[in-house]
Amino acid sequence: FRVCRASASQVAAGEFDVLFEVDDPAYSICFHPKFAQNGFFYLGHNGPNKALPKDAQKTCRVTRYTLQREAPFLLVKDSAKVILEWETNGHNGAAVTFGLDGMLYVTTGDGTSDSDTNLTGQGLDHLLAKVLRLDVDHPDEGREYSVPKDNPFVGQKNVPGEVYAYGIRNPWRVSFDSKTGSFWLADVGQDLWEEINIIKKGGNYGWSAREGSFAFGNHEGSNDVTGIAPVWEYDHRIGKSITGGHVYRGSKLPELAGHYLYG
Repeated sequence: FRVCRASASQVAAGEFDVLFEVDDPAYSICFHPKFAQNGFFYLGHNGPNKALPKDAQKTCRVTRYTLQREAPFLLVKDSAKVILEWETNGHNGAAVTFGLDGMLYVTTGDGTSDSDTNLTGQGLDHLLAKVLRLDVDHPDEGREYSVPKDNPFVGQKNVPGEVYAYGIRNPWRVSFDSKTGSFWLADVGQDLWEEINIIKKGGNYGWSAREGSFAFGNHEGSNDVTGIAPVWEYDHRIGKSITGGHVYRGSKLPELAGHYLYG
């Protein structure tokens, strides 16, 4: 993964300057709402956990970097700060974005490569298969964020306070509608169904009791789990492995205004 910059003339010539590179697979990047002042940007990425044996469990992490806010606008040396990390061995999530409330939202997948074999989807006692909500501007002592007091599970026994929503399989891109603030998440399906969700505070989106709005059954008591239905779903005869996008709020294509565009 590379972060690059280019002037208008460089773009025209197909040239760019590399600011920095990381070897890890990177899933998502976002910029702090006050990036123009503080230069902070956040990377969601995945790589080997050096504390474990080779080929063992991998770790997803969210790392903050800082760019200089004056020429020559280089990456600040040694500015990398790990905000959060979690062990996972597939369906990593690691999508990052800021909400209109200034909080950092982070996704995690179910942590396996097939069918939620560890049955994390409906569990609330861990960080997997979740949307997390963090306050990175007012960190607690000893870490790089704090848990917002209005998160839905704060104070609930055996539930991490970071949890904002759950029942997510493999979230592949998230975004906020810049006009309404609605929170859109594309979740890659397992056997048959791809889905698009609007994330609500404290919401359960059904995995792995359900795939989209249909019963999946890989969970004890799955018949009792309904979950919040997706706002759109399609089967694998139409397409596979959804990639999420954005609600269009531009002016050049008015016929698309308010529509969610995805791949």
